[in-house]
Amino acid sequence: MKKLFYLLLALPMVFAACEPEPAPQPEPEKEYAAELTLTSKATMEFPAEGGEGTITYTAEIVEVTRDYIPMVEATCEADWVTINGVAENITFNVTANEAEARQTKINVTYVDKSFDVVVKQAAKEQGEEPEPEPEDGVKFAATYLQGDYYGEEYSPGVGNYFFYLSDLGIDESGSAYAGGTYYRVDLYGPLFEGEGELSLPVGTYNFDANDTMAEWTIGNYYSSYIVFDENGYCTTGETGAPFSAATLVVTETGVTLTATIDGKEHTVTYEGKGEWVDYTAEAEPVEFTASYANATYYGDEYTPGTADNFFFFLSDLGFDSEGYPMANGHYYRFDIYSEIIDTANGIELPDGTYEFDLTDSYAAGTFTNEYSLYFAIDEYGEDYTATSYYSAGKLVKAGNKITAEVVIAGATHTIEFEGDITIYDGRTPEEDPDQPVDPEDPEDPTPGESYSTLTSDVELNITNASYALEYYGDYFSADTDNWMLYIYEDTETMDGAFIMLDFLSDPYADDIAGTYVADNGDWTYEQNTYFPGYVDGEDMYGVWYTEMVEGVEITALAPIAGGEIKIECAGDVYTITFDCVDDAGHKITGTVVANPIDYSAMALSATKATKKSVKKSSNKSVSIEKTKIEPMSKAAAKSATLSIR
Repeated sequence: MKKLFYLLLALPMVFAACEPEPAPQPEPEKEYAAELTLTSKATMEFPAEGGEGTITYTAEIVEVTRDYIPMVEATCEADWVTINGVAENITFNVTANEAEARQTKINVTYVDKSFDVVVKQAAKEQGEEPEPEPEDGVKFAATYLQGDYYGEEYSPGVGNYFFYLSDLGIDESGSAYAGGTYYRVDLYGPLFEGEGELSLPVGTYNFDANDTMAEWTIGNYYSSYIVFDENGYCTTGETGAPFSAATLVVTETGVTLTATIDGKEHTVTYEGKGEWVDYTAEAEPVEFTASYANATYYGDEYTPGTADNFFFFLSDLGFDSEGYPMANGHYYRFDIYSEIIDTANGIELPDGTYEFDLTDSYAAGTFTNEYSLYFAIDEYGEDYTATSYYSAGKLVKAGNKITAEVVIAGATHTIEFEGDITIYDGRTPEEDPDQPVDPEDPEDPTPGESYSTLTSDVELNITNASYALEYYGDYFSADTDNWMLYIYEDTETMDGAFIMLDFLSDPYADDIAGTYVADNGDWTYEQNTYFPGYVDGEDMYGVWYTEMVEGVEITALAPIAGGEIKIECAGDVYTITFDCVDDAGHKITGTVVANPIDYSAMALSATKATKKSVKKSSNKSVSIEKTKIEPMSKAAAKSATLSIR
């Protein structure tokens, strides 16, 4: 990172003691041997519209006896040239010229040495009109471009360039400066394959709201606008103001970022290649001996008749009794597809070599790019300290011995294991003829285990319910709004129905009105869908119907597994119509009319806080069950916040 240079003053130190004052001594004679060399052009020319210039130089004291630190000074008599600062370089601005051509000079001095730089500016052309400013727009000339290059760590075959455009820069510890303005850009482009100084690949990059990390895109989650006031307070929020649209144009000489932020268009320019830390160059080989091998077997559930799926983990600490990773644990995950096996004598991953498959073909003898990765867990067992996807690799199984090699951010990780391999059967249970059948569809029996405790259909006709609505924004980075709607039949006695809805709406709609259908099971997070009720450990998620006594005893509960839920809004009064079925085939139909909860009439806050906490942590699990880490979880090195110096 670029160091910021400050002009220092040496302050004399005063001591007091009970000793006679020494006789005055003659001051040492000051001798200087200064050298000052101009390393940029001696004459700089500017167009009529003006611009920013930089003077580079070297200044040193060869031999000196001195009692103060000399400094470089720069002055200009012309009022149309403004000296911005004297540090490693001298930067200055030239204002627009509305008249004839003009010329001045900047005088640079260091002790007894000096030089002049001539500044020339062209006249304004006849009929030339100043460039119109965008309405409510912001123009910003960045002095610094500082960034980190992660190579293909986050997207195989695509380079990740994570950088800041700012006026004050970032110090060596990665902290910002009070009073600074920062535009953070999470960029994905061609891998850097040049020699020498790293720079952004030339081309045009467009904003990607879905964070696909595809080539020639600007990521959504980590890109933002951050401003600190003179006291170091961030005026744009903890993670900055997000972009709603953006384009970055990179040329051989600089970059131009155009971003829409809170409805205003910001145009940010920078001349130069910037300063980069290349994390791919620091990659070192890793050797890891696993103590545990765990897998879940899904059979040919994902590739019927083609291949069997093993969701495989090699780790140092294994998993707890509920299937969650352990605190301080390290885990290499492989989404393996094998030939279809005969499970009559047990489930075992076939011996052989499994190759990394960037295309996710799910072919036998491969492991996928989408679900295979390395991750580490913090000391509390609650969050990731690292997550990294593979860019290449293979896994070899021979009996009870496994050897794997994967490439992460340019480094080769060699993982070895020898011992017992624990495999769980994660296949969907076979259809049970004794399970209840939907009377309207006798050919569609309810498969597997049912969580419903209902013994008959439910017809809702509730006209004076209360609701609480919680908003989670684009929680899944899928251009959808995520909502939790809690409906209470009676908030005074806490008796009767309690319904929990977890659904995704159109982010551009004025309210949550609409007809919602069950998610198709692919977790695509589409608009106007809801999450069918499911259980993870002891917690319930998605859409549930329950019946309570005094808000404590649950006398009936049922996960809603399918059907339509229609929400109508008349101001703050909601009418919710159900035409649904639970996981045991019972119908749940009818209408509920609900008003906002009167919080003075009930103690709902504890329930809300619990549900919100559970929901916020639900996607953080990397359990033995098959789940995909969201893109926003991948960065251990990249931070969504910027601390002040």
